Amino acid sequence: MASIADRIYDRMTQDSQSTKVWTARDFADIGTRSAIDVALHRLQSNKRIRRIDHGLYDVPHTNQLTKKFSPPDYKSVIQAVARRDGTKVLVDGITAANNLGLTNAVPSKVVVWTDARVKPIKLDRMIIEFKQVAPSRLVWANRPAAQVVQALIWLRDVLSSDGDRITKRLKAILNKGDAGDRIRKDLQDNLGDLPVWLVPVVKDLLKSDTMEPDTDPSRRSTHALGIRS
Repeated sequence: MASIADRIYDRMTQDSQSTKVWTARDFADIGTRSAIDVALHRLQSNKRIRRIDHGLYDVPHTNQLTKKFSPPDYKSVIQAVARRDGTKVLVDGITAANNLGLTNAVPSKVVVWTDARVKPIKLDRMIIEFKQVAPSRLVWANRPAAQVVQALIWLRDVLSSDGDRITKRLKAILNKGDAGDRIRKDLQDNLGDLPVWLVPVVKDLLKSDTMEPDTDPSRRSTHALGIRS
């Protein structure tokens, strides 16, 4: 019978998400917490897995160019922190917009809003900073439409001038398979959780693409996201 360490390692290497970051909670079905902690420590000591931060582990992958281990995917690290600490997490607006392809602006650090005190995590040249905020700012945390909402709030000042491009990109996201359907439903069912100014913007975004387009070029970008002149 395979040891607990071997069973943990098999799960980590056979998972379809090769960049996944793991916590002890992810192996609760394999053994007791103390046994899992011992197994993870043994795997780390044997260099079969990598310890990223307290209670966070992955199977490192070698970069073919540098021949060094690649840093873990920061999005997977954030998700693992949420599982490890049982906390809510919500990335800030610029990070969300960058993740969704709505801006080329690259944040110098990733800021994550949370309801717990979490120490910063350094990943090679990137820093994930966790900012404890009021519960009222975490309404969309851990929900399908979280990043769309955060990105739109951050992009508020450019919606009137860049509405067409933003609309096109977001509609492509909303129309992309099951993930898009979940985002769309989340927005449709929870309009009341949006800032008042954002409600008409999202309603316009959710309208069918079969509607007759606005033929006035001077008004198209503002109407595209429900922004009135």
